[in-house]
Amino acid sequence: MSEQNLQPKPKEPIYKKWWFWLAAVIVIIVIAQSGKKSDSTEQTTTSNESGQQIEEKKNTKETFPTVGEKLRTEYFEITLNKAYIDTKIETGNQFADIKEEAGNKFLILDIIFKNIDDESRMFMDGSVYIKYNGKEYEYDKSETIMLDGWGTLLDQLNPLTTKSTKLVYKIPAEISGPVYWEPGRNSDDKKFFCGNL
Repeated sequence: MSEQNLQPKPKEPIYKKWWFWLAAVIVIIVIAQSGKKSDSTEQTTTSNESGQQIEEKKNTKETFPTVGEKLRTEYFEITLNKAYIDTKIETGNQFADIKEEAGNKFLILDIIFKNIDDESRMFMDGSVYIKYNGKEYEYDKSETIMLDGWGTLLDQLNPLTTKSTKLVYKIPAEISGPVYWEPGRNSDDKKFFCGNL
């Protein structure tokens, strides 16, 4: 009986296998695709009559509902009736009024919430965003006014019922720029465009 060589066959290095290179190419493609940032403009190239290429920029900026329009979230249909600025808040009750403050002004949002779910839901204030000097500022605290028709005060709405209220946000007097309001309980981060200061 002859002796056979029982030593294992030397393994081929992993980088010499075809599936290694296929996996590497796929990983590189995935990384390249995920690294691209979405731009507010999309460029396409077309040719005009003389054969020259022309770059066209399509505006793909997100559009926001504005005053008088509705925004639908998971639980609510929200209407922004009015958005305005004042230096003081007059509620009709002298004990709940907010007096004028040096260096500040107030953004007032007149809103209607409608519960579109099949059970009671609590609605919340949300945040105001203002783009000023190249930076976006978030105002997530609304003023507390203890009167019906002002603020949310942990209110709940029964199914298919509505509630009108005014939200008040204190902002600096010198700030200017586009204003957006993102309602609370809004998992899709939808926003209203309230106008420019």
